[in-house]
Amino acid sequence: MESTELRYVDLKNYICRQIYEGVYQDGEKIPSERQMAADYEVSRITVRKALELLEEEELIVREVGNGTTVTLKNHGNETATDMIALVAPSRNPFFAHFIAEFQRCVWEHDALLLYVEAPEHTTLEDCLYRLYSKNIRNAVVWPDDRSVDQEKLLRLRSIGMNLVFFDTDVAGPYADSVFIDNVDAIRTLLERQEREYGEYLYIGWDNLEIGNIRKREESFQKFCPRGQVYHVPWRRDRRMAEFSKEEIRKITQKMKDGMVLCGTGELAQQTAEVIWGPGGAGTPEKRTGLRIALAAIDDFEGSGRFPVAVYNQDLGGAARRIYQSLERQRQERQSWKARIIPVKGEYKACMKGEGEAWNE
Repeated sequence: MESTELRYVDLKNYICRQIYEGVYQDGEKIPSERQMAADYEVSRITVRKALELLEEEELIVREVGNGTTVTLKNHGNETATDMIALVAPSRNPFFAHFIAEFQRCVWEHDALLLYVEAPEHTTLEDCLYRLYSKNIRNAVVWPDDRSVDQEKLLRLRSIGMNLVFFDTDVAGPYADSVFIDNVDAIRTLLERQEREYGEYLYIGWDNLEIGNIRKREESFQKFCPRGQVYHVPWRRDRRMAEFSKEEIRKITQKMKDGMVLCGTGELAQQTAEVIWGPGGAGTPEKRTGLRIALAAIDDFEGSGRFPVAVYNQDLGGAARRIYQSLERQRQERQSWKARIIPVKGEYKACMKGEGEAWNE
C-alpha cells in the first residue's frame, strides 16, 4: 500500500515538474491515462490517483471524451505560512539588515525563515522550484541584478507557490512587489535641503534594467531637469572602479556650489571619500563654508563624518508588508491580484558638528 501511495505522489510531482519546465503548456492536453501508464510503467489506478490530485489543485481539467487539459492559474494558494524561504543571489550589508528585520517579523508570527543563496549558475526560478519540491510553498525573492522569467513565475504559482518580490517590481502580475518609494525618496532629498544649489549631480549605477536604479534616476531627472547624471559601471560587489572615482573627482572639483545625490548608500560612501578625501573638492577654503552637499538613499557606515542627508528605507515596515502579502495570498486564493506596494522611508540630515571632514 505504501509503495502504491508513493508511486502516485511521485507521478503527480513528476507531472508538476513537466508543467514547470514547459513540457505541458497552458491549454495543452497531456497524454491519456493508458499512454501515461505505459510511459511510466505504472498501473492506470496509479495514474488516475495522480490526476485526481492535480485536479484537486486545479492544475488540470478532465472532460469525458475530451481528454485532460493543463490550466495554469494566477491566484493565491491556500498553504500554511509556518515556513518561509528568503531567496537571493548574494548578500550585502543592505540585504543583511533586511534579513534581520524579516527574521524578527517572521518569528513574531510563530514561523521559521529559511535563507537560500541561489548559486551563480542556477536561475532564481529553478531555486524556487527546488524549494517547492521540498514542500516549501511560501517564498520571498530579492533578485538583485538577476533577470526574472515571468512565464516560469506563473507556472510556479500554478503548481502551488505564493511569492513576494522585495526591492523590485519585475514580477509583474505573478507576485506582490514590496520596495522603497523611490519617487518620494528622491523628491524628499531634493526638497528638504536648506537652500537651492547652483549645480546638481546625480550619481547612479548604469544597470538600468534594475527597477530601483532606473526609477531613482528617472525621478531625479523629473524633479531636477537641469541636473547632470553620471553613471557608475555596475558591479555586484558595489565597488566603484578607480576611473569612476577619478571622473567624479574631476566633476566635483568644477562645482562651485553643488549638491551631489547618490542613488545608493554604497555609492554615497565612496563618493564622500572622493570629495572629502585627499585632493577632493569638498573641503572649504579657509573654512568659509561648504561647497558641496551630499545626499543619498540609504545610510552608510561612517556617514556621520560627512555633511550628508540620507533617506533611510523602512526595512521593518517592508518586512511586515511582505508577511502580510503572503497571508493575503493564502486567504484570498482565487480573488487574489498582485499588488505593487511602495514603502516610504525616513529623512535624516547630518547636523553640523556630527562630523569633522568638512572642517579639516
